[in-house]
Amino acid sequence: MVELRFLPCLRVAASGLALLCALADDVRAAPLQVCVLAFNSPYELAAFKAQLPAEDFEFIELTPPQVLDAAGPDAPPRSAAAFPNTVTEYPPGWLINRCQPDLHCDIVVYSGEFAGGFFGKSGVSLNVQELEEASCQPRCQGLFHEPREVFLLACNTLATKDADERTPREYLQVLLDHDFSRAAAERVVELRYGPLGPSFKESMRRSFMGVPRLYGFSSVAPRGEVTADFLQQYFLRQGNYTRYLTRAGRNTEPNRTLLASFPGSSIAETTGLTPLEPAAADRALVCRIYDNSQTVAERLRIVQQLFARPEFLAFVPTIEVFLSRHPPETLHGEEQGLLADIRRMQAPRRQVTELIYSLTASASKMQMAHLAVQLAWITPDEYHRLAVEGVHQLLAQPLSSEVADIACELSKYVPAGTGLRVEDLPGLLFWDSEGYRMLDCLAPADPRLSAHMLVGLGSGDEATRVWAAYALSHRLPLDHTVLLALTQRLTDPSPAVRTRVQWIFQAQLPLASDVLAVIRERDPLFAKTLEARRAG
Repeated sequence: MVELRFLPCLRVAASGLALLCALADDVRAAPLQVCVLAFNSPYELAAFKAQLPAEDFEFIELTPPQVLDAAGPDAPPRSAAAFPNTVTEYPPGWLINRCQPDLHCDIVVYSGEFAGGFFGKSGVSLNVQELEEASCQPRCQGLFHEPREVFLLACNTLATKDADERTPREYLQVLLDHDFSRAAAERVVELRYGPLGPSFKESMRRSFMGVPRLYGFSSVAPRGEVTADFLQQYFLRQGNYTRYLTRAGRNTEPNRTLLASFPGSSIAETTGLTPLEPAAADRALVCRIYDNSQTVAERLRIVQQLFARPEFLAFVPTIEVFLSRHPPETLHGEEQGLLADIRRMQAPRRQVTELIYSLTASASKMQMAHLAVQLAWITPDEYHRLAVEGVHQLLAQPLSSEVADIACELSKYVPAGTGLRVEDLPGLLFWDSEGYRMLDCLAPADPRLSAHMLVGLGSGDEATRVWAAYALSHRLPLDHTVLLALTQRLTDPSPAVRTRVQWIFQAQLPLASDVLAVIRERDPLFAKTLEARRAG
Protein backbone atom coordinates (compact mmCIF):
# COMPACT_ATOMS: atom_id res chain seq x y z
CA MET A 1 0.00 0.00 0.00
CA VAL A 2 2.87 2.37 0.65
CA GLU A 3 3.89 2.10 -2.99
CA LEU A 4 0.55 3.56 -4.13
CA ARG A 5 1.57 7.08 -3.35
CA PHE A 6 4.23 6.87 -6.03
CA LEU A 7 1.99 5.48 -8.81
CA PRO A 8 1.58 7.78 -11.82
CA CYS A 9 -1.98 8.08 -13.06
CA LEU A 10 -2.06 6.32 -16.45
CA ARG A 11 -4.57 7.41 -19.08
CA VAL A 12 -7.15 4.64 -19.32
CA ALA A 13 -10.45 4.21 -21.08
CA ALA A 14 -12.34 1.93 -18.72
CA SER A 15 -14.33 3.81 -16.11
CA GLY A 16 -13.46 1.29 -13.38
CA LEU A 17 -9.77 1.73 -13.99
CA ALA A 18 -10.28 5.48 -14.13
CA LEU A 19 -11.75 5.33 -10.64
CA LEU A 20 -8.79 3.33 -9.39
CA CYS A 21 -6.50 5.88 -11.00
CA ALA A 22 -8.30 8.72 -9.20
CA LEU A 23 -7.90 6.88 -5.90
CA ALA A 24 -4.22 6.39 -6.64
CA ASP A 25 -3.90 10.13 -7.23
CA ASP A 26 -5.45 10.76 -3.81
CA VAL A 27 -2.93 8.45 -2.18
CA ARG A 28 -0.10 10.02 -4.13
CA ALA A 29 -1.13 13.44 -2.86
CA ALA A 30 0.97 12.81 0.24
CA PRO A 31 4.30 14.48 -0.70
CA LEU A 32 7.53 12.54 -0.74
CA GLN A 33 9.89 13.33 2.11
CA VAL A 34 13.31 14.89 1.36
CA CYS A 35 15.36 14.87 4.56
CA VAL A 36 18.16 17.42 4.49
CA LEU A 37 21.31 17.82 6.55
CA ALA A 38 23.05 20.95 5.24
CA PHE A 39 26.36 21.95 6.81
CA ASN A 40 27.73 24.48 4.36
CA SER A 41 26.67 26.48 1.29
CA PRO A 42 23.00 26.73 0.21
CA TYR A 43 23.63 26.05 -3.49
CA GLU A 44 23.02 22.31 -3.59
CA LEU A 45 19.90 22.43 -1.45
CA ALA A 46 18.56 25.27 -3.62
CA ALA A 47 18.96 23.04 -6.69
CA PHE A 48 16.83 20.33 -5.07
CA LYS A 49 14.14 22.79 -4.06
CA ALA A 50 14.09 24.43 -7.48
CA GLN A 51 13.61 21.15 -9.34
CA LEU A 52 11.44 19.11 -6.98
CA PRO A 53 7.96 20.72 -6.92
CA ALA A 54 6.55 21.62 -3.52
CA GLU A 55 3.26 19.83 -4.24
CA ASP A 56 5.13 16.53 -4.64
CA PHE A 57 8.07 16.89 -2.23
CA GLU A 58 8.25 18.03 1.38
CA PHE A 59 11.67 19.15 2.66
CA ILE A 60 12.52 18.30 6.26
CA GLU A 61 15.52 20.13 7.71
CA LEU A 62 17.37 18.00 10.26
CA THR A 63 20.51 20.05 10.86
CA PRO A 64 20.32 21.93 14.17
CA PRO A 65 20.24 25.72 13.83
CA GLN A 66 23.52 27.57 14.11
CA VAL A 67 24.05 28.84 17.64
CA LEU A 68 27.01 30.98 18.67
CA ASP A 69 28.57 29.51 21.77
CA ALA A 70 28.86 31.69 24.83
CA ALA A 71 32.47 32.10 25.90
CA GLY A 72 32.85 31.43 29.59
CA PRO A 73 35.32 33.20 31.86
CA ASP A 74 37.95 30.57 31.23
CA ALA A 75 37.35 30.22 27.48
CA PRO A 76 40.53 30.37 25.39
CA PRO A 77 41.16 33.45 23.25
CA ARG A 78 39.57 33.48 19.81
CA SER A 79 42.68 34.96 18.26
CA ALA A 80 44.59 31.68 17.96
CA ALA A 81 44.55 29.40 14.95
CA ALA A 82 43.47 26.49 17.11
CA PHE A 83 39.89 27.67 17.39
CA PRO A 84 38.72 28.63 13.89
CA ASN A 85 35.71 26.36 13.58
CA THR A 86 34.32 26.06 17.10
CA VAL A 87 31.28 28.26 16.42
CA THR A 88 28.77 25.69 17.58
CA GLU A 89 29.31 22.84 19.99
CA TYR A 90 26.43 20.40 19.82
CA PRO A 91 26.94 17.36 22.03
CA PRO A 92 27.85 14.08 20.33
CA GLY A 93 24.74 12.15 19.39
CA TRP A 94 22.64 15.15 18.37
CA LEU A 95 21.54 13.32 15.23
CA ILE A 96 19.92 10.55 17.28
CA ASN A 97 17.85 13.21 19.03
CA ARG A 98 16.71 14.55 15.65
CA CYS A 99 15.34 11.12 14.70
CA GLN A 100 11.72 10.37 15.45
CA PRO A 101 9.91 7.05 14.99
CA ASP A 102 7.50 8.68 12.53
CA LEU A 103 10.29 10.12 10.37
CA HIS A 104 10.21 8.49 6.91
CA CYS A 105 12.63 9.79 4.28
CA ASP A 106 12.33 8.99 0.58
CA ILE A 107 15.44 11.00 -0.29
CA VAL A 108 18.24 12.07 2.06
CA VAL A 109 20.65 14.88 1.21
CA TYR A 110 23.91 15.55 3.07
CA SER A 111 25.53 18.76 1.85
CA GLY A 112 28.74 20.25 3.20
CA GLU A 113 32.42 19.58 3.64
CA PHE A 114 33.57 16.08 4.58
CA ALA A 115 36.74 14.85 6.26
CA GLY A 116 35.94 11.83 8.38
CA GLY A 117 32.64 13.59 9.08
CA PHE A 118 30.45 16.38 7.76
CA PHE A 119 31.10 19.99 8.73
CA GLY A 120 30.88 23.49 7.27
CA LYS A 121 30.05 27.11 7.85
CA SER A 122 26.99 26.22 9.92
CA GLY A 123 29.38 25.29 12.72
CA VAL A 124 27.65 21.93 13.23
CA SER A 125 29.55 18.72 12.61
CA LEU A 126 28.80 15.00 12.39
CA ASN A 127 31.56 12.39 12.31
CA VAL A 128 31.38 8.89 10.85
CA GLN A 129 31.20 7.24 14.29
CA GLU A 130 28.14 9.36 15.13
CA LEU A 131 26.55 8.40 11.80
CA GLU A 132 27.34 4.77 12.49
CA GLU A 133 25.83 4.84 15.98
CA ALA A 134 22.71 6.73 14.87
CA SER A 135 22.13 4.25 12.04
CA CYS A 136 21.94 1.46 14.62
CA GLN A 137 19.04 3.08 16.48
CA PRO A 138 15.53 1.82 15.66
CA ARG A 139 14.19 5.39 15.90
CA CYS A 140 16.50 6.36 12.99
CA GLN A 141 15.29 3.60 10.67
CA GLY A 142 13.40 6.07 8.49
CA LEU A 143 16.48 8.23 8.00
CA PHE A 144 19.07 5.54 7.33
CA HIS A 145 17.40 2.45 5.88
CA GLU A 146 14.08 3.40 4.28
CA PRO A 147 15.30 6.00 1.73
CA ARG A 148 15.44 5.15 -1.96
CA GLU A 149 18.31 7.55 -2.57
CA VAL A 150 20.96 9.22 -0.43
CA PHE A 151 23.06 12.10 -1.80
CA LEU A 152 26.39 12.51 0.04
CA LEU A 153 27.51 15.77 -1.54
CA ALA A 154 31.04 16.33 -0.30
CA CYS A 155 34.62 15.25 -1.00
CA ASN A 156 35.62 11.63 -0.30
CA THR A 157 32.24 10.48 1.00
CA LEU A 158 32.59 7.30 -1.09
CA ALA A 159 36.38 7.12 -1.06
CA THR A 160 38.16 3.81 -0.60
CA LYS A 161 41.54 3.37 1.09
CA ASP A 162 43.19 3.40 -2.34
CA ALA A 163 45.44 6.28 -3.35
CA ASP A 164 43.94 8.98 -5.54
CA GLU A 165 45.49 11.97 -7.29
CA ARG A 166 46.45 13.45 -3.90
CA THR A 167 49.16 12.04 -1.69
CA PRO A 168 48.42 11.75 2.05
CA ARG A 169 50.70 14.75 2.60
CA GLU A 170 48.74 16.80 0.04
CA TYR A 171 45.45 15.78 1.61
CA LEU A 172 46.82 16.82 5.01
CA GLN A 173 47.63 20.26 3.60
CA VAL A 174 44.12 20.55 2.15
CA LEU A 175 42.67 19.95 5.60
CA LEU A 176 45.05 22.45 7.21
CA ASP A 177 44.01 25.00 4.59
CA HIS A 178 40.40 24.36 5.68
CA ASP A 179 41.34 25.40 9.24
CA PHE A 180 41.57 21.90 10.68
CA SER A 181 43.91 21.65 13.61
CA ARG A 182 46.98 19.58 12.84
CA ALA A 183 45.84 16.89 15.28
CA ALA A 184 42.40 16.56 13.68
CA ALA A 185 43.85 16.64 10.17
CA GLU A 186 46.29 13.83 10.91
CA ARG A 187 43.48 11.70 12.30
CA VAL A 188 41.41 12.21 9.13
CA VAL A 189 44.35 11.34 6.87
CA GLU A 190 44.93 8.16 8.89
CA LEU A 191 41.27 7.20 8.47
CA ARG A 192 41.34 8.02 4.75
CA TYR A 193 44.54 6.19 3.77
CA GLY A 194 45.69 4.17 6.78
CA PRO A 195 44.61 0.86 8.33
CA LEU A 196 42.46 2.41 11.07
CA GLY A 197 38.74 2.16 10.54
CA PRO A 198 36.82 1.09 7.43
CA SER A 199 37.07 3.15 4.26
CA PHE A 200 34.68 6.05 4.03
CA LYS A 201 32.80 4.15 1.34
CA GLU A 202 32.34 1.07 3.50
CA SER A 203 31.42 3.22 6.48
CA MET A 204 28.62 4.84 4.45
CA ARG A 205 27.46 1.48 3.09
CA ARG A 206 27.34 0.20 6.67
CA SER A 207 25.40 3.22 7.96
CA PHE A 208 22.89 3.24 5.07
CA MET A 209 22.28 -0.49 4.97
CA GLY A 210 19.45 -1.41 2.62
CA VAL A 211 19.43 1.84 0.65
CA PRO A 212 19.51 0.92 -3.06
CA ARG A 213 21.30 4.03 -4.32
CA LEU A 214 24.03 6.00 -2.55
CA TYR A 215 25.61 8.88 -4.46
CA GLY A 216 28.82 10.60 -3.41
CA PHE A 217 32.38 11.34 -4.49
CA SER A 218 35.39 9.04 -4.48
CA SER A 219 37.84 11.94 -4.27
CA VAL A 220 37.63 15.72 -4.69
CA ALA A 221 34.10 17.06 -5.15
CA PRO A 222 33.20 20.17 -7.16
CA ARG A 223 32.45 23.38 -5.31
CA GLY A 224 28.87 23.75 -4.11
CA GLU A 225 27.79 26.06 -6.91
CA VAL A 226 29.23 23.70 -9.54
CA THR A 227 27.54 20.69 -7.95
CA ALA A 228 24.29 22.67 -7.96
CA ASP A 229 24.60 23.24 -11.72
CA PHE A 230 25.23 19.51 -12.27
CA LEU A 231 22.18 18.68 -10.14
CA GLN A 232 20.04 21.07 -12.17
CA GLN A 233 21.09 19.28 -15.35
CA TYR A 234 20.42 15.91 -13.76
CA PHE A 235 16.88 16.76 -12.67
CA LEU A 236 16.08 18.23 -16.09
CA ARG A 237 17.30 15.03 -17.78
CA GLN A 238 15.28 12.80 -15.45
CA GLY A 239 12.11 14.80 -15.95
CA ASN A 240 9.29 13.95 -13.57
CA TYR A 241 11.20 12.86 -10.48
CA THR A 242 8.20 11.30 -8.77
CA ARG A 243 7.75 9.03 -11.79
CA TYR A 244 11.47 8.24 -11.81
CA LEU A 245 11.43 7.20 -8.12
CA THR A 246 8.36 5.03 -8.77
CA ARG A 247 9.97 3.19 -11.64
CA ALA A 248 13.36 2.85 -9.97
CA GLY A 249 11.85 1.51 -6.74
CA ARG A 250 14.52 -0.45 -4.84
CA ASN A 251 16.45 -1.04 -8.06
CA THR A 252 20.22 -1.05 -7.58
CA GLU A 253 21.13 -0.61 -11.23
CA PRO A 254 23.58 2.29 -11.79
CA ASN A 255 21.90 5.64 -12.30
CA ARG A 256 23.61 6.43 -15.59
CA THR A 257 21.73 9.70 -15.99
CA LEU A 258 23.17 10.99 -12.73
CA LEU A 259 26.69 9.82 -13.51
CA ALA A 260 26.54 11.46 -16.95
CA SER A 261 25.37 14.73 -15.37
CA PHE A 262 28.64 15.14 -13.42
CA PRO A 263 31.25 15.16 -16.22
CA GLY A 264 34.90 15.25 -15.19
CA SER A 265 34.12 14.75 -11.50
CA SER A 266 34.73 11.86 -9.12
CA ILE A 267 31.00 11.16 -8.78
CA ALA A 268 30.41 7.62 -7.56
CA GLU A 269 27.46 5.37 -6.84
CA THR A 270 27.09 2.37 -4.60
CA THR A 271 24.45 0.63 -2.49
CA GLY A 272 23.96 0.22 1.21
CA LEU A 273 24.93 -3.14 2.61
CA THR A 274 22.59 -6.02 1.85
CA PRO A 275 21.80 -8.71 4.44
CA LEU A 276 23.60 -11.37 2.40
CA GLU A 277 27.00 -9.62 2.47
CA PRO A 278 29.55 -10.74 5.08
CA ALA A 279 29.97 -7.10 6.14
CA ALA A 280 26.31 -7.08 7.24
CA ALA A 281 27.23 -9.43 10.08
CA ASP A 282 30.05 -7.05 11.03
CA ARG A 283 27.56 -4.19 11.12
CA ALA A 284 25.36 -6.18 13.47
CA LEU A 285 28.31 -6.62 15.82
CA VAL A 286 29.13 -2.92 15.68
CA CYS A 287 25.52 -2.02 16.47
CA ARG A 288 25.56 -4.33 19.47
CA ILE A 289 28.63 -2.51 20.79
CA TYR A 290 26.64 0.74 20.74
CA ASP A 291 23.52 -0.91 22.19
CA ASN A 292 23.13 0.06 25.84
CA SER A 293 20.50 -2.63 26.33
CA GLN A 294 23.36 -5.15 26.01
CA THR A 295 25.42 -5.68 29.13
CA VAL A 296 28.97 -4.38 29.21
CA ALA A 297 30.16 -7.99 29.47
CA GLU A 298 28.25 -8.98 26.33
CA ARG A 299 29.82 -6.09 24.45
CA LEU A 300 33.30 -6.91 25.73
CA ARG A 301 32.88 -10.39 24.23
CA ILE A 302 32.21 -8.73 20.88
CA VAL A 303 35.30 -6.51 21.29
CA GLN A 304 37.30 -9.66 22.03
CA GLN A 305 35.86 -11.31 18.91
CA LEU A 306 36.83 -8.31 16.75
CA PHE A 307 40.37 -8.18 18.15
CA ALA A 308 40.81 -11.82 17.15
CA ARG A 309 40.36 -10.95 13.47
CA PRO A 310 43.27 -10.11 11.14
CA GLU A 311 41.58 -6.87 10.05
CA PHE A 312 40.75 -5.74 13.61
CA LEU A 313 42.24 -2.27 12.98
CA ALA A 314 39.15 -1.49 10.89
CA PHE A 315 37.09 -1.68 14.09
CA VAL A 316 39.45 0.29 16.35
CA PRO A 317 37.54 3.62 16.13
CA THR A 318 34.35 1.92 17.34
CA ILE A 319 36.25 0.11 20.10
CA GLU A 320 37.81 3.40 21.19
CA VAL A 321 34.34 4.93 21.56
CA PHE A 322 33.23 1.97 23.67
CA LEU A 323 36.27 2.11 25.98
CA SER A 324 35.91 5.86 26.37
CA ARG A 325 32.41 5.22 27.75
CA HIS A 326 33.42 2.17 29.79
CA PRO A 327 37.00 2.78 30.99
CA PRO A 328 38.84 -0.28 32.38
CA GLU A 329 38.88 1.17 35.91
CA THR A 330 35.05 1.14 35.97
CA LEU A 331 34.75 -2.55 35.07
CA HIS A 332 34.12 -5.22 37.69
CA GLY A 333 33.41 -8.91 38.10
CA GLU A 334 32.96 -10.78 34.83
CA GLU A 335 33.83 -7.61 32.92
CA GLN A 336 37.31 -7.53 34.46
CA GLY A 337 37.83 -11.17 33.50
CA LEU A 338 36.91 -10.48 29.88
CA LEU A 339 39.19 -7.45 29.81
CA ALA A 340 42.02 -9.64 31.14
CA ASP A 341 41.41 -12.09 28.28
CA ILE A 342 41.64 -9.24 25.75
CA ARG A 343 44.83 -7.97 27.35
CA ARG A 344 46.43 -11.40 26.86
CA MET A 345 45.82 -11.37 23.09
CA GLN A 346 49.30 -11.29 21.54
CA ALA A 347 48.62 -10.75 17.82
CA PRO A 348 46.66 -7.48 18.14
CA ARG A 349 48.98 -6.32 20.91
CA ARG A 350 52.00 -6.77 18.66
CA GLN A 351 50.31 -5.04 15.71
CA VAL A 352 49.13 -2.06 17.76
CA THR A 353 52.48 -1.51 19.47
CA GLU A 354 54.35 -1.78 16.16
CA LEU A 355 52.00 0.81 14.67
CA ILE A 356 52.50 3.14 17.63
CA TYR A 357 56.29 3.04 17.39
CA SER A 358 56.21 3.52 13.61
CA LEU A 359 54.34 6.82 13.85
CA THR A 360 55.97 10.20 14.39
CA ALA A 361 54.81 12.51 17.19
CA SER A 362 51.12 13.05 16.45
CA ALA A 363 47.67 12.95 17.96
CA SER A 364 47.00 9.66 16.15
CA LYS A 365 50.04 8.13 17.80
CA MET A 366 48.90 9.17 21.27
CA GLN A 367 45.33 8.06 20.62
CA MET A 368 46.58 4.60 19.70
CA ALA A 369 48.93 4.65 22.69
CA HIS A 370 45.99 5.57 24.92
CA LEU A 371 44.11 2.51 23.68
CA ALA A 372 47.21 0.39 24.26
CA VAL A 373 47.67 1.58 27.85
CA GLN A 374 43.97 0.97 28.56
CA LEU A 375 44.51 -2.61 27.42
CA ALA A 376 47.82 -2.91 29.32
CA TRP A 377 49.63 -3.53 26.03
CA ILE A 378 52.07 -0.81 27.03
CA THR A 379 52.79 0.35 30.57
CA PRO A 380 51.83 3.77 31.94
CA ASP A 381 55.55 4.57 32.08
CA GLU A 382 55.93 3.73 28.36
CA TYR A 383 52.87 5.83 27.61
CA HIS A 384 54.29 8.80 29.51
CA ARG A 385 57.68 8.36 27.86
CA LEU A 386 56.10 8.38 24.40
CA ALA A 387 54.36 11.64 25.23
CA VAL A 388 57.48 13.26 26.68
CA GLU A 389 59.55 12.20 23.68
CA GLY A 390 56.86 13.63 21.42
CA VAL A 391 56.98 16.97 23.24
CA HIS A 392 60.76 17.21 22.87
CA GLN A 393 60.45 16.38 19.17
CA LEU A 394 57.90 19.17 18.79
CA LEU A 395 60.05 21.70 20.64
CA ALA A 396 62.87 20.97 18.20
CA GLN A 397 60.66 21.87 15.23
CA PRO A 398 60.01 25.41 13.93
CA LEU A 399 57.13 26.94 15.87
CA SER A 400 53.80 26.89 14.01
CA SER A 401 50.11 26.54 14.76
CA GLU A 402 50.35 22.90 13.65
CA VAL A 403 53.12 22.15 16.16
CA ALA A 404 51.10 23.83 18.91
CA ASP A 405 48.03 21.81 17.90
CA ILE A 406 49.87 18.53 18.35
CA ALA A 407 51.39 19.61 21.67
CA CYS A 408 47.93 20.47 22.97
CA GLU A 409 46.53 17.16 21.75
CA LEU A 410 49.35 15.22 23.46
CA SER A 411 48.60 17.03 26.70
CA LYS A 412 44.99 15.83 26.63
CA TYR A 413 46.23 12.30 27.21
CA VAL A 414 49.09 12.78 29.65
CA PRO A 415 50.80 15.78 31.36
CA ALA A 416 53.84 15.41 29.12
CA GLY A 417 55.18 18.93 29.61
CA THR A 418 55.14 19.34 33.38
CA GLY A 419 58.80 18.35 33.74
CA LEU A 420 60.09 20.90 31.24
CA ARG A 421 62.49 23.54 32.54
CA VAL A 422 62.88 27.06 31.22
CA GLU A 423 66.19 25.97 29.69
CA ASP A 424 64.33 23.34 27.60
CA LEU A 425 62.11 25.93 25.94
CA PRO A 426 63.14 27.71 22.72
CA GLY A 427 63.25 31.49 23.12
CA LEU A 428 60.90 31.98 20.16
CA LEU A 429 58.02 30.55 22.21
CA PHE A 430 57.98 33.76 24.26
CA TRP A 431 57.48 36.05 21.24
CA ASP A 432 54.55 34.36 19.51
CA SER A 433 50.90 33.72 20.37
CA GLU A 434 51.26 30.10 19.26
CA GLY A 435 54.19 29.73 21.65
CA TYR A 436 52.01 30.81 24.57
CA ARG A 437 49.21 28.50 23.45
CA MET A 438 51.72 25.68 23.42
CA LEU A 439 53.06 26.64 26.86
CA ASP A 440 49.54 26.80 28.24
CA CYS A 441 48.86 23.25 27.05
CA LEU A 442 52.20 21.83 28.21
CA ALA A 443 51.96 23.59 31.62
CA PRO A 444 55.61 23.24 32.73
CA ALA A 445 55.83 23.23 36.52
CA ASP A 446 59.06 25.26 36.64
CA PRO A 447 58.13 28.28 38.82
CA ARG A 448 60.60 30.48 36.90
CA LEU A 449 58.47 30.24 33.77
CA SER A 450 55.87 32.81 34.86
CA ALA A 451 58.43 35.63 34.93
CA HIS A 452 59.68 34.66 31.48
CA MET A 453 56.11 34.79 30.15
CA LEU A 454 55.87 38.50 30.99
CA VAL A 455 57.81 39.10 27.78
CA GLY A 456 54.68 38.36 25.77
CA LEU A 457 52.68 41.03 27.58
CA GLY A 458 55.00 43.65 26.13
CA SER A 459 54.49 42.48 22.56
CA GLY A 460 53.08 44.82 19.94
CA ASP A 461 50.90 41.93 18.72
CA GLU A 462 47.55 41.80 20.52
CA ALA A 463 47.13 38.04 20.02
CA THR A 464 50.46 37.41 21.73
CA ARG A 465 49.51 39.61 24.69
CA VAL A 466 46.11 37.94 25.01
CA TRP A 467 47.57 34.45 24.99
CA ALA A 468 50.36 35.40 27.41
CA ALA A 469 47.78 36.73 29.87
CA TYR A 470 45.57 33.68 29.37
CA ALA A 471 48.47 31.28 29.96
CA LEU A 472 49.57 33.18 33.07
CA SER A 473 46.05 32.95 34.48
CA HIS A 474 46.54 29.16 34.64
CA ARG A 475 49.72 29.46 36.74
CA LEU A 476 48.24 30.84 39.95
CA PRO A 477 49.37 31.72 42.49
CA LEU A 478 51.78 34.15 40.82
CA ASP A 479 54.63 35.58 42.84
CA HIS A 480 54.86 39.17 44.00
CA THR A 481 57.22 40.31 41.24
CA VAL A 482 54.97 38.95 38.49
CA LEU A 483 51.88 40.54 40.02
CA LEU A 484 53.57 43.94 40.18
CA ALA A 485 54.55 43.63 36.51
CA LEU A 486 50.96 42.68 35.59
CA THR A 487 49.61 45.96 36.96
CA GLN A 488 51.07 47.66 33.87
CA ARG A 489 48.59 45.76 31.69
CA LEU A 490 45.53 47.17 33.47
CA THR A 491 45.65 49.97 30.90
CA ASP A 492 46.40 47.72 27.95
CA PRO A 493 44.66 48.89 24.75
CA SER A 494 43.16 45.41 24.35
CA PRO A 495 39.94 44.81 26.34
CA ALA A 496 40.69 41.07 26.28
CA VAL A 497 44.07 41.60 27.95
CA ARG A 498 42.61 43.96 30.56
CA THR A 499 39.81 41.53 31.38
CA ARG A 500 42.19 38.61 31.80
CA VAL A 501 44.60 40.57 34.00
CA GLN A 502 41.72 41.75 36.18
CA TRP A 503 40.58 38.15 36.51
CA ILE A 504 44.06 37.17 37.73
CA PHE A 505 44.03 39.84 40.44
CA GLN A 506 40.54 38.87 41.56
CA ALA A 507 41.47 35.18 41.69
CA GLN A 508 44.56 35.88 43.78
CA LEU A 509 42.98 37.97 46.56
CA PRO A 510 44.13 39.05 49.08
CA LEU A 511 46.83 41.08 47.35
CA ALA A 512 49.89 42.70 48.96
CA SER A 513 49.43 46.34 49.91
CA ASP A 514 52.02 47.64 47.41
CA VAL A 515 50.32 45.75 44.58
CA LEU A 516 46.97 47.26 45.58
CA ALA A 517 48.56 50.71 45.71
CA VAL A 518 49.77 50.44 42.10
CA ILE A 519 46.33 49.16 41.01
CA ARG A 520 44.72 52.26 42.61
CA GLU A 521 47.01 54.47 40.54
CA ARG A 522 46.30 52.70 37.26
CA ASP A 523 42.64 51.72 37.63
CA PRO A 524 40.90 53.30 40.64
CA LEU A 525 37.50 51.85 39.77
CA PHE A 526 38.87 48.31 39.61
CA ALA A 527 40.75 48.89 42.88
CA LYS A 528 37.44 49.71 44.58
CA THR A 529 36.00 46.44 43.26
CA LEU A 530 38.92 44.53 44.75
CA GLU A 531 38.64 46.30 48.09
CA ALA A 532 34.91 45.60 48.23
CA ARG A 533 35.52 41.92 47.59
CA ARG A 534 38.23 41.80 50.24
CA ALA A 535 35.94 43.50 52.74
CA GLY A 536 33.12 41.12 51.88
